[in-house]
Amino acid sequence: MKPNKQLRIKYHTDYLDQSDFSSKARLLQSIWRTEKGYDFEKYGNFLKEDFAKQTGANYLTDSIFKIVKNEVENAKTKGKVISEPRIWNNLLSSQPLAFNLFGELKLNGLLATKVFQKLYPDLKIEKVTNIEFEYSPGRKDLKYTGDSSAFDVFIEYLTTSGQLSFLGIEVKYAEHLKDNPSSHKERYEKISKESGFFDLSQLEKLKEKPIQQIWRDHLLTLSLFISNKDYFRGDFIYLFPSENTECVNAIAKYERTFLPNKENYFKPLTIEKIVGLLKEKSTEKWITEFEDRYLNFNKTNASW
Repeated sequence: MKPNKQLRIKYHTDYLDQSDFSSKARLLQSIWRTEKGYDFEKYGNFLKEDFAKQTGANYLTDSIFKIVKNEVENAKTKGKVISEPRIWNNLLSSQPLAFNLFGELKLNGLLATKVFQKLYPDLKIEKVTNIEFEYSPGRKDLKYTGDSSAFDVFIEYLTTSGQLSFLGIEVKYAEHLKDNPSSHKERYEKISKESGFFDLSQLEKLKEKPIQQIWRDHLLTLSLFISNKDYFRGDFIYLFPSENTECVNAIAKYERTFLPNKENYFKPLTIEKIVGLLKEKSTEKWITEFEDRYLNFNKTNASW
């Protein structure tokens, strides 16, 4: 259900959203901004651009802010796509969320290792060795998917037997998944066939919204260790908040394109679950601040 209209007016977020959850998430970000005492620009979920860029107010710690500044400064030379001013001033964007959730883990490999060991014991993770943001092995490289797909977060790890493997992560927050799909490439079908677990009679459905982007990012994962042997293994994590029913429904639709009883390397994961594990493994302040900012939807149920 969409939040109370008077509450949306109060926090300057009363305009058309594509889903009720988007409206709730937008309101929650504006409430967080107000609690912090930050001014807004036009809409409640946007910080003033200059202020945001100078102070890093969109980020939970100074360390995360430093990582983001470095990523922005080096984006072009590394072939990364990081949009300004969104990265600084858009509180609702899932790109800053990705940095806020994984930035400190990039600096704390031990904590990252503990969390992902607990999440995926079957992967036999010995040690998380690196975390990258907006990572692609080669945009438009036909060795991979031949398009501009990239992972929001890319985690490399060593298995207990010393094999280099990875987790490719797509991060969603308030996305409504109603955007039109990108142009189709024959490379997608080739990788799908090589993987051996797609029901090839479902190919036309895979080309449609809302699941085409999930498919493309999943194929990028598969291209790294099935089509090519860059890694021993890779898994694709689709990370989303549990209340985003657009994501929940898209995942269910996507999983219906798999053949039964086949390893598919697809791992949907809620933000709530990973935050719960972080709280279990650490008492660092940024974790509870992340939870309060992005997941405390009780605030959006308040009466006027």
